[in-house]
Amino acid sequence: MTTLRAFTCDDLFRFNNINLDPLTETYGIPFYLQYLAHWPEYFIVAEAPGGELMGYIMGKAEGSVAREEWHGHVTALSVAPEFRRLGLAAKLMELLEEISERYEESTLQGHR
Repeated sequence: MTTLRAFTCDDLFRFNNINLDPLTETYGIPFYLQYLAHWPEYFIVAEAPGGELMGYIMGKAEGSVAREEWHGHVTALSVAPEFRRLGLAAKLMELLEEISERYEESTLQGHR
């Protein structure tokens, strides 16, 4: 069974099987750490039962409290080639959308 969980700093040293794919945009470690520090709830990894990382999604919240406009932004979404065609990317997108909606509701309600 696949586990969807929060990305951790240790995962930075375990996700090469995903990032070595030529279709995946890769970034430097400081970039990943910035997202992990600012938007940890928007950084999710899919892990196989044996502990191998299958894919990840990295995003952030953008918007304005003053204009009461918030939305989630997907910065990166990648699934390792051997785990594609399983619906994993769609599941990661659904989860990020749910997180984004909860974040928007809590942020805007706190400022009304």
